Amino acid sequence: MSEEKSGGWFGRLKDGLSKSSQKLADGITDLFTKRKLDAGALQDLEEILITGDMGVTTAAKLAGSLAERRFEADISPDVVRAALAEDIADILAPVAKPLEINPAHAPHVVLVCGVNGSGKTTTIGKMAKQFKQGGHTVMIAAGDTFRAAAVEQLQIWGERSGCPVITGTPGGDAAALAYTALEQAKAERADVLMI
Repeated sequence: MSEEKSGGWFGRLKDGLSKSSQKLADGITDLFTKRKLDAGALQDLEEILITGDMGVTTAAKLAGSLAERRFEADISPDVVRAALAEDIADILAPVAKPLEINPAHAPHVVLVCGVNGSGKTTTIGKMAKQFKQGGHTVMIAAGDTFRAAAVEQLQIWGERSGCPVITGTPGGDAAALAYTALEQAKAERADVLMI
């Protein structure tokens, strides 16, 4: 998929933001509304980044970069967000590479894991749509058998992207569902199976 078609790497990064990013944005807005970027604000920013699952080392690096560029200046939340987005893109650029799907080794299994509310369902839906638009056959397995809303959300994403969704019984064995989905993906010669 070309960068122009997908909005570029930075566009995909922006599109992939989840609820944690909203918490980060809200925290940054609260922090920098009518406040100077001083040592205390930088320490608070670092804490917001860490609680937003940024990681201690990365949070310190981002706060340090912001301090070098704008320390002691009046700063708006929008400027902070833009600077952080630029710094995050710079950090990720050297390791960013497309997920290559090789139909000769099908199905390519993508297992998505994370805590509740971290954006797994939305990520699966968006990735499935992107793979489908790239000409791949995609199947989705609803591995969260304990949360009915997750299954319903995946079914909606499956309809939107034109991808079949494999579901199990509510409260059923997620590993058994994954195995069944893999066997079905092999039988139907799907290029990608997202669980």
